[in-house]
Amino acid sequence: MKILLLSPHYDDAPLSLGQSMLNGVLSRHSVTVGVLFAKTNWTQWVHPTRGRWPLVSALRCAEELRTALNFRYRLKLAPFEEAILRTGELNVESYLNQAFEPSTSPELPALARRIENWSRDFDLTISPMGLGFHIDHSLTAAAATSLADRVPIAFYEDRPYASWCTSEEIAVIAQHLGAKLNRRGASPPITELKHGKIWYPSQFDQFFTGTAAADVEQRQVEHLWSAEGGLGEAALDML
Repeated sequence: MKILLLSPHYDDAPLSLGQSMLNGVLSRHSVTVGVLFAKTNWTQWVHPTRGRWPLVSALRCAEELRTALNFRYRLKLAPFEEAILRTGELNVESYLNQAFEPSTSPELPALARRIENWSRDFDLTISPMGLGFHIDHSLTAAAATSLADRVPIAFYEDRPYASWCTSEEIAVIAQHLGAKLNRRGASPPITELKHGKIWYPSQFDQFFTGTAAADVEQRQVEHLWSAEGGLGEAALDML
């Protein structure tokens, strides 16, 4: 099958489903990662001024290309600006915002159109659920949900945010995506091999390495979710 993984930013797809791409259900299929908010000015190395977005975006794209080689997926980019770039706000509360309502965002219609256009070339499109309440992840989940009646859509648990959540907390988020969603394992337990192949030096700090180590120690498993009886569930059944 041809599978599209929607990645709000550079790094989200391999962080969330890297083990599945290595030796889980996605390893047997052709995977393309679509980075939606590919215009970015965030890096640990320089202050994220607006004028630096071309340089930082090129740097992060290069990191993504190397990681794509490691996990053997193809790459697509969309020209949307990430939250920090389009708002100019650096405080965490401005982009990790549980009160954010995607339906009111002017970015949502164009994002949904891009996802729908991309999805025509794939048998299944997998979106982040929006764990962690990053507004770009919430926007992506809302856009994907709006297409679920005509596009096979499934959802993945956004890592590293999923590392903080219990299964019950994740299930509560799933309820906000509309139809009843069912959860299934997508990988064996996460191993150090996965994180050895993830390469984003401009981004990763102790937060990322700490949650990665916890995933391995706790033998966490990557999961996929799909609406009961929907097109996405039928596609997942064929994986």
